[in-house]
Amino acid sequence: MSKIRVAVIGAGGKMGTRTSRNLARKADKYELYCVENAPKGIESIEARGLKVWPVEEALDLAQVVIFAVPDTLIKKLSAIYVPQLKAGTGFLILDPAAAVAKELSLRDDCTFGVAHPCHPSFLKDQDTPEARADRFGGEGGHQDIVMSKIQGDDEVFKLMQETARDMYRADEAFVMTSEQIAFLEPTLVELLGATCLYAMAETVDKAIEKGIQKEAAVSFLCGHIFNLTSNFLGYLEGRPPVSDACKVAIGLGNKFVLRDDWKKIWDDEVLDQVIHTMLHPDAEDAIAFELPGNENIPIK
Repeated sequence: MSKIRVAVIGAGGKMGTRTSRNLARKADKYELYCVENAPKGIESIEARGLKVWPVEEALDLAQVVIFAVPDTLIKKLSAIYVPQLKAGTGFLILDPAAAVAKELSLRDDCTFGVAHPCHPSFLKDQDTPEARADRFGGEGGHQDIVMSKIQGDDEVFKLMQETARDMYRADEAFVMTSEQIAFLEPTLVELLGATCLYAMAETVDKAIEKGIQKEAAVSFLCGHIFNLTSNFLGYLEGRPPVSDACKVAIGLGNKFVLRDDWKKIWDDEVLDQVIHTMLHPDAEDAIAFELPGNENIPIK
């Protein structure tokens, strides 16, 4: 069987390194063409024993192109690279925002898709210490991915799905629309999930100010998050009810912590505004916001 020919544009960056490394591990299945123009990225690719290809050659040879570039550059760079694709190519971006915002350049004779990792879940069984230590996925930790076909040929998209599962080392690929992926991220896991988790991390600092040992606060918080998440999502056997006091506390939390209208983040127009602001935070019509200010918590 002939190898699947894959080009990774941005192969020396954060996501490009992870995805190209996993495809390189399957050298019997993939012919890999790494594309990079940043000196540090080129150095890291060559340090892994891989060749850096001129972009024109890579695009001419590839059946599937992985576009591993920052979301904010997809509009600019896809306008450069998409016209260079040969007809029939599968073009895969790694985040849905630019596609939903209509900033991704398209062509009728190529297939376009999105593939994004779920990251290893604490509800998934991880069978080795290395897998349990893998928080991002792709390094042994069991994870799933979500995918969408933006447009194009179903058979080419199947090839893109196979490539995406291998580059993320994923157990399963859940296929949905790009808009549905966008409701997962940013809405589900960033706008609400990351915000709440960031608040939890900040409140650990408050516990420390009260004289509580940090390790005790973290152990208590994370243990309860595991228990309550498993329970609320239906993964705790018997789904035992929380105490009446906990129910009261949740009601008070809704009053003191969450806005009364927080569920409007699931409105289509809010999603559009959020994506626009994420891609163009300095635009005049961007939503006004303040970045988190806790220096002890890294913000990417």
